[in-house]
Amino acid sequence: MEILHTKGRMKQGQLILDNSQYNLPTDTEFEVIIIVKEEGKQDDFDHARQEMQLAFKNAGITNREDILNLIKEVKKELFEERNIIEK
Repeated sequence: MEILHTKGRMKQGQLILDNSQYNLPTDTEFEVIIIVKEEGKQDDFDHARQEMQLAFKNAGITNREDILNLIKEVKKELFEERNIIEK
């Protein structure tokens, strides 16, 4: 296994590598890991997190245990709904 590092961009659904300094084999399968670096994404995440925290607070969910209980309830409801649909 060989690990190569280069940057690239997507253009019309095609992956274009920038300054490919490697002789990449043409008919070989390989894995691609894509890290998208976009400014503003962290701001969007922070805003969504703040909205979620406010919604939890308004619903009376004030600590980690309450959040975990909510997650368990939602999972249980989803499981029950799936079982009803599959029957």
